[in-house]
Order: sequence, then structure tokens, then C-alpha cells
Amino acid sequence: MFGDRYGLGWFWHVGMFVGGLIFTAAVVVVAVLLVRYLIVATRAAQLYLDTNSTIPPAAPPSTKPAPRTPKSPPAA
Repeated sequence: MFGDRYGLGWFWHVGMFVGGLIFTAAVVVVAVLLVRYLIVATRAAQLYLDTNSTIPPAAPPSTKPAPRTPKSPPAA
């Protein structure tokens, strides 16, 4: 290993362990920030659409049939 010639091999192991911890923590922090950003951005986009949308919200379908209109007699 690196540093074995001078009897400092344990420095290498400790450094690799600490570096691994820092790298793992950085990956976890980036993942958490990405998920939080996506959640907030999705909520903000939905609020924007709710406030600025010109399309009316979809109404639930009616269960009763539409009323029938009588046909007019043919013109003579």
C-alpha cells in the first residue's frame, strides 16, 4: 500500500475511510436536495396552473341522461 515504506500505511486507510464517508454523505445530500427540489417544483407548478389556467376544472360525469328535445315537424 501507499506509505508502507515509512510505516504510515494506517494514514492511507484512515484517509480512505474518511474520504469514503465524505463522498457518501455528499451523494446522500445531493439526492435529498434533488428530491426536495422536485417536490417543491411540482407543487409550485400545480399552484401556478391552478391560479393561471383558463381551462375550467373537469367536472365529474353526470349519471343521469341528458334531457331529450322534441324534433320540430318538417317545413311544408
